Amino acid sequence: MPGKSSFLKMKRFGLTITMIAIFTILSTNIQAGVWKNSVGATGGIYSAEGFGSNFYYGLRFNHYFNKWHYFVEGSLGFSSIQSSVLEDIGAFQVFETQNLTTYEFLFGYDMKPLGGFPYFVVGVANINQGGQSKFSYILGLGKQIPLAQFFNTKRLGVRYDIRDQIFKQQVNNTDSFISHNLMFTLGLQYYF
Repeated sequence: MPGKSSFLKMKRFGLTITMIAIFTILSTNIQAGVWKNSVGATGGIYSAEGFGSNFYYGLRFNHYFNKWHYFVEGSLGFSSIQSSVLEDIGAFQVFETQNLTTYEFLFGYDMKPLGGFPYFVVGVANINQGGQSKFSYILGLGKQIPLAQFFNTKRLGVRYDIRDQIFKQQVNNTDSFISHNLMFTLGLQYYF
């Protein structure tokens, strides 16, 4: 189906351009002396439902507003769906590749930015899992901990995230089902 593949590529390209435009507009509103943006690198575990867990790494951009109580985030992540489950059923071709790529766009709420209570995120993602693109909803929680609270550095922080990517999955010609791919990550943020 070349038509469907072209449509998915155009949809992905449109989502990427939209995210870049939004972040460009938001990042122009920086006030002197107040950091409203951050970029970060993250690593952790990506658990693809039914296929096992693998190492995950990615990049994130955040824009904060209303005294850091709200934020938007765009992220790009990479992993693999290589697993013993797929190797055991090796006689069947389940996916074209073992690569996994995610593009996420999230909205977050942090009731206490410098407190111990976690923030919550909701959003959407495009998951390219083994050559199959899927639209996904995201629910999650996490926490950013600026290192200025502990060290003499104001521009760095650490963060953890737990996210659930929820989407409809179909493997070969089986019935479709709702899949929950979980991510557990730890990262380093740079504020500007």
